[in-house]
Amino acid sequence: MPEYDVRVSILGHMQRGGSPSCFDRVLASRLGVKAVEVLLEGKSNYMVGLIKDEIALTPLELAVKGKSQINQELIKVSDIVSI
Repeated sequence: MPEYDVRVSILGHMQRGGSPSCFDRVLASRLGVKAVEVLLEGKSNYMVGLIKDEIALTPLELAVKGKSQINQELIKVSDIVSI
């Protein structure tokens, strides 16, 4: 009977390509702090995110229903690479 080596892996980090970087850890802290501040102010139904390197609030309605432009160059590159 073969022996197996079992390890615990954090799937989210594996999907992204490895352990969180310093930037990941600082960003998570910044987003968490802002989320708590907003709740303490009595606000709700906002998404906390990063816009142009600044922590920003976006109403959930806009975050869910918002539309964004697709970069056509990225579509072209995707088509070329996937051949």
